[in-house]
Amino acid sequence: MLNRRSFLMTAVLGGAAFGAGFKLGGRTGAGAGRRVVLHGFLPADEVLVRDALAAFLALDGSRLPAPVLDAAPAWRAAAASALRAGADRYTRDERRMFTVQVASLPNRLPADLMLQQGGLVLDPASGFGARLLQLRAKLQGREAAVAVSCRLEDRPDRFGRGRVLVVETERGVQDRVALDGRSHRFERSGPAGRTAIVVDGHGARVAAASCRHATCRRQGIIAQPGELIACAPNRLILRIETA
Repeated sequence: MLNRRSFLMTAVLGGAAFGAGFKLGGRTGAGAGRRVVLHGFLPADEVLVRDALAAFLALDGSRLPAPVLDAAPAWRAAAASALRAGADRYTRDERRMFTVQVASLPNRLPADLMLQQGGLVLDPASGFGARLLQLRAKLQGREAAVAVSCRLEDRPDRFGRGRVLVVETERGVQDRVALDGRSHRFERSGPAGRTAIVVDGHGARVAAASCRHATCRRQGIIAQPGELIACAPNRLILRIETA
């Protein structure tokens, strides 16, 4: 499971990608063989936290692995209550895992939702279910103080050895770089300037960025399939996939 710092950083930068317009269509579900991640940026409201978890459970009616909950004390009861509603669907599953994290945001953000399938950000108009759309409508114009992450994915030992860094801009996929232990540095240009990317034995990271806040550089290293770095000003997404 991600530690709390990594979770918060991933959630915040994922929101930046959503705001930048990386919306790749398609309808999703929580069925077997899919990696589905919901990031919710919510006001400090227990009802909305419960609604976000219920909306994720409603994406698909199939059986799910028993959830692992990592929540700040102030939000644990609300999250646990929402997850208990799906108790009749939970089963022992050695192939997949279902993790839920709830924590306070270090900085206030516009409230919104982001849904990913296989590392791609989905367009709300075509990729969200009815409950997520209803919840998103309630969030418009409000300020977020809480980050909620729901992740249904293969267990790490099923990722396999082959991993690649996918570099994507608004023009589509620009590079696929194997994570094979060799060091490699390259740059990509965007609306806000140039971004320097380093790939080595540890994974991939942004080494230098010309965008104003350089939050992409502060995210650190990504190494596991599904992890991503997003730079909204340069309309750049780095994500790890299996080869």
